[in-house]
Amino acid sequence: MQPLKKIPAAVAALIPCDQLKITRANLMEFSDAIEQLETSLQKCPNIGETDRLKEHPAIFHYFYGSTDIYICEYDRKDLMFGYAILGGDLRNSEWGYFKLSDLTSIRQYNIDYHFNEQSIEAALYASYPSHFKKPQSCKDLPYINKNEPLPEVYRDFPYRYTKTKFGTILGKNNDEVFLQGDAETRFFTVCNRLKQNGLDITRYIQEYFPI
Repeated sequence: MQPLKKIPAAVAALIPCDQLKITRANLMEFSDAIEQLETSLQKCPNIGETDRLKEHPAIFHYFYGSTDIYICEYDRKDLMFGYAILGGDLRNSEWGYFKLSDLTSIRQYNIDYHFNEQSIEAALYASYPSHFKKPQSCKDLPYINKNEPLPEVYRDFPYRYTKTKFGTILGKNNDEVFLQGDAETRFFTVCNRLKQNGLDITRYIQEYFPI
């Protein structure tokens, strides 16, 4: 395989600004991710092409902390369509249209370089099985292993977490939050995703402790 010398313009347009800077500075490390995005771009349906599908292909996944935006349609200019959960607000999560230029201009956002091909419905069920119905494509959906690769106890002042058999304790200085069930699974799913993308998990932990 020839080493990647630059990111194709159509692929670079998909990557949020801060993540794009890091990727360009470490192009060899992210070559596989760029090729995967290019393949996904070629597969992506145009606007309106998934209207009658029971399950919508999750082509791209943008995320930040407890915000997830799954994209299933793209007009190759600026308009995208998909499903958004903003700030973990499941009650108000919904299908809708998004401008790519808006997504990529938000510095905290990332496009998922390690996203497994699946339907949006399957991705939603994997993260929130008690909230979303189990789609037909999910038979025995594996959950992420919470014990790997993240440690049992994590400390990076002033944030920390400790896993117990009853749940996970998040801490910031003298404040603590206890996570169980879907909330705990979700926490470690996001933390693992951030780690795989070379990002710091402390900013995500901060979301549990409003200033």
